[in-house]
Amino acid sequence: MPGFELFDEKEIEALADVIRRKVVHRYSFQGVREGIYRVSEFEQAFAKRVGTRYALGVSSGSAALYVGLKALGIGPGDEIITSAFTFIASIEAILECGAVPVLGDIDESLNLDPASVESLITDRTKAIMPVHMFGAAADMDAFREICDLHGLYLIEDACQAVGATYKGKACGGLGIWGAFSLDPYKVITVGEGGMIFTDDEELYKRMEYYHDHGHLHDYSIERGAEKKACLGFNFRMSELQGALGLVQLSKLDRAIEAQKNNKKKILDAIGDVEGLSLRDLPDREGEIASHLVLMLPDGDAAMRFKKACAEAGVGCAILSDNTWHYAKHWATLREGKYYSRVRCPFDCPYAEDMPLYRPVEWTQTEDILSRSVMFGIDVVMDDAKIEKIVSGIKAGLKAAL
Repeated sequence: MPGFELFDEKEIEALADVIRRKVVHRYSFQGVREGIYRVSEFEQAFAKRVGTRYALGVSSGSAALYVGLKALGIGPGDEIITSAFTFIASIEAILECGAVPVLGDIDESLNLDPASVESLITDRTKAIMPVHMFGAAADMDAFREICDLHGLYLIEDACQAVGATYKGKACGGLGIWGAFSLDPYKVITVGEGGMIFTDDEELYKRMEYYHDHGHLHDYSIERGAEKKACLGFNFRMSELQGALGLVQLSKLDRAIEAQKNNKKKILDAIGDVEGLSLRDLPDREGEIASHLVLMLPDGDAAMRFKKACAEAGVGCAILSDNTWHYAKHWATLREGKYYSRVRCPFDCPYAEDMPLYRPVEWTQTEDILSRSVMFGIDVVMDDAKIEKIVSGIKAGLKAAL
């Protein structure tokens, strides 16, 4: 899965070139940079791949989510519907705007369930933000229909789905804006970084201004002479990240193809097993195969599976125990430990005084996650590693079914 698996001399040379030229800031030093802007090149190349008019490189996937929400004018009292199974940055970006995250159940795609969304919509709802979990798209047609019906923004947290597609169209370009993460765990990485995509020119301008202290970005004059469009903050991407991203982007198809082949080898070796199923994806062909999720009949079977895998020397995770992605486990969110200008607008998801617009618990999500086991799929996996995973899975299935 990590893009750094494919690091080679091309990444080293791209970084060395930036350092030799001594221009690491994406905007400044016009007099010595000879018209070379690596972040801008990276943005243009990525926008072309995703099929949007604009792309904006930022400092992280978390920043991409936040800058996108700020550009839409999301603020205190607004509600954003998203998934109870995601990385916490999805929630933090909403909270940082002073808005309220409203967490819906997932379906067996592990993405936000469209059927759970309708009952969560109120007159304060501004947007629905599906999260494309583990490299596979949510049901975007269903969400678009709901958003059109209720006059809501459809935005994409595609941070885990760099390179994924939905019915032939690239994830990240399916809503009013979409966000990617380029951190060390993603299929391509710049160390820390993110990208926002949109076709909306005015929205793009607001993002561009806000992510760099409101600068108007006039390359014909020195940065200190530029006027400001607004107040903002610093979420810039550096030229080092832009140069690294250009090389990594050129390897994206190779990385995805390798992951798909590795996953296929594992599934072919397992074969069809009664009582075992895969994620129910709206577009299986479009996933990037960064993860293998196996769904068992119930939670007890999942625990037997995990125990047998461990005994065979193969690790796997039961997703209901996933403290990284399941909101049930986020103690800081439950306890309101949120240090910002805006206090956390709700308390424990299971508290008796829970606001009525949020579900008190996620019964459907818990059922699905408790019987789902997950393996990471690397870009580089030799036959010995694949065979070991296969043997572990077979031992797990024998114990579980």
